[in-house]
Amino acid sequence: MRTIWNSTLTSRRASTALGALGLLVMALGSGGCADDAPNPGGSGGGGAGRPAFVVGTRVWDDTATTAYFHAVPSLDQGTEVDLSEALEVPGSAKLYGFEDLGWLAIGGGDAPTISRYTLDERGALEEGTSVNLQPLGVQDLWPTLYFVSPTKAYYPDRHNEQLIVLNPAAMKVEGTIELPETARQGYLALYSYGSILRGDSLLFSVGWFDWEQNDTILEETGLVVIDTTTDTLVRVDVDERCGGITQPVETASGDAYFVSSALAGAAHRLERLPTEPCALRVQKGADAFDKDYLMALGELTDGAIAGEPIPGGGDSVFLRVFDEGAATIEADSVTWDLTSQKVWQWWRWDTATGEAARIDELSPMTSDVLWFQVDGRVFGTETADDYAESTLIELTAEGGPKRAMTVPGFLHGVSKVR
Repeated sequence: MRTIWNSTLTSRRASTALGALGLLVMALGSGGCADDAPNPGGSGGGGAGRPAFVVGTRVWDDTATTAYFHAVPSLDQGTEVDLSEALEVPGSAKLYGFEDLGWLAIGGGDAPTISRYTLDERGALEEGTSVNLQPLGVQDLWPTLYFVSPTKAYYPDRHNEQLIVLNPAAMKVEGTIELPETARQGYLALYSYGSILRGDSLLFSVGWFDWEQNDTILEETGLVVIDTTTDTLVRVDVDERCGGITQPVETASGDAYFVSSALAGAAHRLERLPTEPCALRVQKGADAFDKDYLMALGELTDGAIAGEPIPGGGDSVFLRVFDEGAATIEADSVTWDLTSQKVWQWWRWDTATGEAARIDELSPMTSDVLWFQVDGRVFGTETADDYAESTLIELTAEGGPKRAMTVPGFLHGVSKVR
C-alpha cells in the first residue's frame, strides 16, 4: 500500500454508465400551483407531518427520455402513482436526497444544474433555487452526492478529478477540492457511489475503469480522505491488492467493507483484471484500509466470481454471484456481456461469522440492480425487460425479501422527504 500526501490546503476541478457498475444516491424559480392547476408530484404525499417519499422514474420513447418524480405516502405494495400527477423533467434527471430534511434535490437531465424542491401542503413538488455546475467544467451529472450535513455536500466530479463543495440548503457552490492524485492516463477515476464519515473525515474509494477503449480495470483501489471542516484533501491511499471497487457498505459493527464491483468480477473472468474479486476493510474509527484484511470473495462463493455489495442489515452484506453454468461466454465477450446476463444470484455474506449463503427467495437477475437505503430499510429493484415498469423489493424485510410498490417506467431514485 502506498500513500500520496497533499499538504496544500486547496479550496477549489456524465451521465452514469447504467448497468455497468450497478448500483447505485437541480433551474432558478419558486412558487406554488394555482388551485385549478395540475398537481405535479401530488400522488398522495401531502399532509404536514405525514410520511412522504419521492420516487424517480424514467420513460423512454423513440425520440426522448423523460424523468418523472412521484410524491407518495408509502413505498409499500399497492401504493399507486399517476404519471399525469408527477413532476416531469426532460432527460435523465437525477434524484438526490438527505433523509427527513423536508426537501430534496433534482439534477437536470439535459443540463448540469441541481435544484432544490420542497413539498407544499398538498404534496406538490415545488421548485426553489438552483445551482449550475457547468462553469466548473461539469457537462453531465452523475447520480451521486456525498451528504455530510444539511448544509454541506460534495459532488464527485469524476471526469475532472475534483469534488465540488455545495451548500445544498442554499444551493450554492462554496469551493472545489482538486484531486489530481486520482488521475490515471486512459482511465476514468470512478469515485465510489457512496461515502463513509469518520468524525470530520469523509472517505470514498476510487476505481480506475477504461470501458470505452480497452475494457480493462486497473488492479488497485484508492481511498480518498477529506477534511470536511476545512474542505481539503488529507491524503490518497492506494491499495494494490484489490481492484474495481465502486461501493462501500458500513455494517452495524461500524466497520466499512469496500467490495469489488460485478464488472470487476467479469473483467477478472475475462483476464482483463489480474486481481480476483475481493473486499477491503476500514475498521470502526479508522480512516485507512486495514493492511491485515483482504477477503477473496471466491472463498465465500465456492469459487464463483462475485461483487456488487448491497447493505444486508446488521453485519451482513448482499453479494451478486455469477452462475457460470447458466451463462454464455463467447471468445470475444466483453465485461458488459457478462454483467447483462440474468444469471447473477443473490447471496448474503455475514461479515461477523465469515459465512455466505445463496438467497433462494430472489431470482437471478442482471448484476446492475439499483438499491436504496430509505427509512431504515434497504430496497432493490426488479425491472421489466422492456423497462415498462419497475418494482421495489424490500431486501431487509422481516422474514425475508418482499415486493413493495410497482411504478411505470425505470425506477432510478427514492428519497424520504419527511
